[in-house]
Amino acid sequence: MIKTSFDFSKHLTSHNQIWRIVLGFLSVLLIYGTTILTFFYGLAYLGFNPGYVVQASSPENLALLLISFFPMWVSLAIVNKVIHKRPLQALYGPSHAINWRHFKMAAMLLITIIAVGEVLSQIYFAATGTSSYSPNMITRLGVWVLWLLPMSAVLFIQIGAEELFFRGYLLQTIIARGENIFWAAIVPSALFGLGHFDQGSYGINAYFYVLHTTVLGVILCLVTLRLGNLGAALGIHFANNALSCFVLSISGKLNGMALYDWQIDSKSPLVALSIILYTALMIITYNVWIRKYFTTKT
Repeated sequence: MIKTSFDFSKHLTSHNQIWRIVLGFLSVLLIYGTTILTFFYGLAYLGFNPGYVVQASSPENLALLLISFFPMWVSLAIVNKVIHKRPLQALYGPSHAINWRHFKMAAMLLITIIAVGEVLSQIYFAATGTSSYSPNMITRLGVWVLWLLPMSAVLFIQIGAEELFFRGYLLQTIIARGENIFWAAIVPSALFGLGHFDQGSYGINAYFYVLHTTVLGVILCLVTLRLGNLGAALGIHFANNALSCFVLSISGKLNGMALYDWQIDSKSPLVALSIILYTALMIITYNVWIRKYFTTKT
C-alpha cells in the first residue's frame, strides 16, 4: 500500500465492492462509447468529416475533438451516483474539491521539465545544423488569442475526463479496498498507455509512446496518492496537453492551435529519442520531488 499524507481513501470505502467497481467500469465504457459514436455520427450528419475532426488540424476541429470527451464526465457522474452512491466530486479527493494550488504548482513543474527538454533539443539542432520548426498559428496570432481562452476550457474537459477516470475512479476505488499498487496504479496506467497506441501514425515509435504514457500514468497515480487530491495530476496533464496543442505540435496531428509545427516524420528515430528523453526527465523529477518533500516510504 502507498502511504499518503493522510487517510486519502477513507471517504470511498462504502459501496465499493468488487462487483460495483467492475459494473461501474463497464458501464462507463458503455455509456461513453455509445455517446461518442452518436456524437460523431451527428457530426457527419451535419456535414463535418469525422476524420478531419480526429486529425484536429484547425481550431474548429480541435475544439470538437476536445468537446467529445465531455460524455466521460456524464458517464462517471451517473456511475458514481447510481452504483457507488456518491457525487462525482468525491473523485477529486476527501475534500470533494480540486486543490488549485497543487494544480498550479504541478503545471509549472511540468512546464519546467518540457523547457529543459526543449533546451536540450535546441542544442542538438544547433550541433547538427538542422531546424525542424515551422510557423503555424503564429502567423495568425490574433485568431490564436481569440481562441485561446475557450480552447483552454474545452482542453480541461478532455484532460479532466481522463484524470477522473484513471486517477479518480479506477485508482481511488481500487486503493480504497486496500488493494496493492499493481492493481490500483500500474494496471490502470497500462490501460491509459494502450489508449494512446497509434502504430499507423508513429510506427515503431507507437510502442515508445505507450511506454511514455504508461510511466506518466503511474507517476500521476503516485502523485495523487501522496498529495491526497487530484489537483496535481490535473495540473500536469493540463500543462502537457496545453503545450502540445497550443505551442508546438507535430505537423498534421492535433496542431489546429499550435503556434509552431514540428516538421518531422513521427516514425523517425529522433521522435523515439525525444520520447525517451522526456520519460527520463519525468522519472528523475518525480524522484527528486519525492525525496525533497516527503519522508514516508512507498
